[in-house]
Amino acid sequence: MKIITELEFENILYSKEYSISNCKIEFDNITNFDLGKINSKFLFENIVFTGKTFSFYKDIKKHLNYITFKNCTFLADLYIGNCDFQNLHFVSNIFKCEYIIIRGCKILEVKFTDTNIFEHGALKINLSEIENLDFENITFHQYSKLELIESNFNETVSIIRCNINQIIFSRCVFKNHFDYFGNKFNFINNSALFSKCEFNYSSFFESKFNNDTLFTDCTFLNIAKFESTGDEIKTVLRFDDCEFFKQVIFNKSRIHKISFNNLKFYDIISLQETYFDIVDIDRTIFEKQVYFDDIQIKKIYKCNTRTIRTIKLQLQKAENKIDYNRFRVYEFNAYRDDIKKKLKEFEKDKDHLNHRVREPIQLRRDGFILWLSDIVSEYGTDWKRALKFTLYSGIFLYALFFICENFEYKIDLFNWDNITRFTSGLFRFLLVTDFFNPLDNERTYLTNPLSWLIFILGEIVIAFGIYEMIQSFRKFKA
Repeated sequence: MKIITELEFENILYSKEYSISNCKIEFDNITNFDLGKINSKFLFENIVFTGKTFSFYKDIKKHLNYITFKNCTFLADLYIGNCDFQNLHFVSNIFKCEYIIIRGCKILEVKFTDTNIFEHGALKINLSEIENLDFENITFHQYSKLELIESNFNETVSIIRCNINQIIFSRCVFKNHFDYFGNKFNFINNSALFSKCEFNYSSFFESKFNNDTLFTDCTFLNIAKFESTGDEIKTVLRFDDCEFFKQVIFNKSRIHKISFNNLKFYDIISLQETYFDIVDIDRTIFEKQVYFDDIQIKKIYKCNTRTIRTIKLQLQKAENKIDYNRFRVYEFNAYRDDIKKKLKEFEKDKDHLNHRVREPIQLRRDGFILWLSDIVSEYGTDWKRALKFTLYSGIFLYALFFICENFEYKIDLFNWDNITRFTSGLFRFLLVTDFFNPLDNERTYLTNPLSWLIFILGEIVIAFGIYEMIQSFRKFKA
């Protein structure tokens, strides 16, 4: 490969040539080139750029230049400042420099196609106005990143099938379509930040976000699609202080953790057939319908009560009775966990309990009721469990009652009369409206105080079991 100096390179650029190829250029100094002096259509092909930074500028700003870098290797930094382009195209290049910067430019189209590789360094677009931006099949290695800062994109932005390491999009306006399709992150320890950006139509279809992806203070003016996104093992997707003015769709996404913090959804949001390990929803306003149909949360025990209650209420509004009852159970379990935590805090801070005696008593009372309802019927959702509880507890208490009433007598268990007396008494014992002695054929009351105590306790337990069973049958009318 021929080696040429920066002066020889400049002479070729400023001649009437249309291209330069198959050479190695060494920049001993920081070198600036005037785009207005080179051919409007120029191709750099199979060139190795080495040395210090080289840059392009333009005094006369018109959309004339079509510049293409093809199969080049950048060992030197490239700075393009305050230029106007018709087209700036990078095809199958390798970047081993510290940065490629496009700053203060007006460009009709910027394209990176056919597998550009950033081994390290950054690709930065700052303070620019671009009509169309097309990134396809770019690979960013571990020490590289993509930055779009304080720029306007007037038509289409397409970032498709890229392997990304770290991205920062800040104070950008995407006025038309923002398409972020099929991208994935190479390294889980790096972050993705979308800060103070404004999106119109946006889609993040089938993209694999990394373990720290944050949308903060962003505005979504039109439909936003996050369908089939995420990686259920590592993706942490957070939204803070954002506004969504139109529909938002997360359908069929599989995400390790998703967080909604201080958001406003003004239109429908759909999270149908989604899978999450953890969900966190805090200070979020849903103006219209939210669809949580067939949502799965694997580590529901790590979700707070507030989040579970929010999902439950939205399911109730959508009249999704099956999932509503499922989250109703989750809410009760979460509340029980909260009670346990608060009681532990009281135990640690006994010196300050004198003026707050009633609160731990109330918490223990609520905890006992929830525990009992869970044991009996899983909070009114399992009629079979309630039936078993009613029969087993009723038979047990009736056996105690039977023993108490016949304590002074020797009972022959194999005597048929005793068996029929025992079984007929059991049926009468299970009738919560019958307060007469179930072992007496006459309508007489009990005389033994201990028998009365067991009898009343049995009636209460049986009545509670029957009530829970009825509630379980009515659960689909919630």
